[in-house]
Amino acid sequence: MATRRENHPQEEKAPRRENESDWHDSQLERHRLVIACVRGNVSVRETLRTILQDALPSDSPPPLLVLGPTAPEEICNGQSNRIGWVTFVGGSSMAHPSSHVEIISPDNLLEVNLFIEKCVQENESKVIVGDFLDNVIRSINSPESFYSFFCQLASRVKLKKRTAILVIKEDIHDRSVVETVKRFADLVLEFRDQDNNGALKVEMRTLNFADNIYTAWRPFSDWLQPLSMTG
Repeated sequence: MATRRENHPQEEKAPRRENESDWHDSQLERHRLVIACVRGNVSVRETLRTILQDALPSDSPPPLLVLGPTAPEEICNGQSNRIGWVTFVGGSSMAHPSSHVEIISPDNLLEVNLFIEKCVQENESKVIVGDFLDNVIRSINSPESFYSFFCQLASRVKLKKRTAILVIKEDIHDRSVVETVKRFADLVLEFRDQDNNGALKVEMRTLNFADNIYTAWRPFSDWLQPLSMTG
């Protein structure tokens, strides 16, 4: 279903069923670093929910969640896996009602890395899912510091043979920073909203650097709807 760079004749494809998910074409858990870039009216929160509900094997241990703008309460996966919430909280309180949620300041890159390192060692899950990069990027004014942090993160994930699936709202950040994030990825999934005869729909394209496979923009399944339709 993907188009390779080599000029092979295009194979005939079976028609896509309504609501059929495109995640399974990419086999996210097979890669080390997956970056899901959303733009326009595509929701980071809903993209995270779709990943958790539809993109990962159902018989695998629950992933480690490292969240940012999305609060733990907004991810209802019904599992008690440990969660890191990389966010500023009001006042001086760093408490959270749930004991399995640890709040980390997004400008404390060392603590973010230490949390992920500790959880990777303790957690039987081999998958990390989150949107914490949005808060980290907006809190760190030094591109060099972010580059160093992200380089360490990517290296740690690959060394430990884990899969990190990180969602980023690309149109709120400087383009050069977003391109840096993409450059480290094995797989980049890009999402955008498009008008389809008066109805907004989500489209996705795949940049699979690991296997040298790239797709054109195509409609994503109805599991994910633009913000104007989900509210």
